[in-house]
Amino acid sequence: MVSVGFRTASATDYLSIANLHVRISSEAYASTLPSDYLAEVMPREKIELWERRLAPPVRSEELSITLAEVHTDLIGFACFVFSEETHFGSYLHNLYVDPAFQGNRLGPRLLIESIDRFPSERRETPVHLLTMRENYQARRFYERLGGALIEEKQSVMSRYPEIIFVRYQWPSALVMASNALALSGYSHRASGR
Repeated sequence: MVSVGFRTASATDYLSIANLHVRISSEAYASTLPSDYLAEVMPREKIELWERRLAPPVRSEELSITLAEVHTDLIGFACFVFSEETHFGSYLHNLYVDPAFQGNRLGPRLLIESIDRFPSERRETPVHLLTMRENYQARRFYERLGGALIEEKQSVMSRYPEIIFVRYQWPSALVMASNALALSGYSHRASGR
């Protein structure tokens, strides 16, 4: 089995995160989003997003970004945002694993490692996310992870209002981490970070 390392993202990681984000999204949403958006608009949007999120100083009180790497190659990442839609709790905005490494339980491991890096007061608050209603692979994963489907909503992407999103929620980050641990079979010790 390949040895995977986990670490907190730094400002210099924005381009590698954006590239992985674009590559995976282009494949995952090829049948859902217009090809011109995927090829021309999304790459620029994601580079700007990650450059903005990781602009120094990285604000750990507003977000937590954890990377999964093999040697120095980025193979996955999780990003929790603490300052968006706070009435639902902490927002899992991104969870991506390179398709070549999917099936190795890296999604649950990324969640465990990310939540371990949360500020302690964040671990007790709910966690939520949005995914496209037709993203059945992601939805199966979130349902196996114990997420409760709490709403459907019209697109958050103004140029594609016909897309429907669904929101999943967990009672706390600790519950999500516990469920991820059960899914992963991962022997993990909280680091106390």
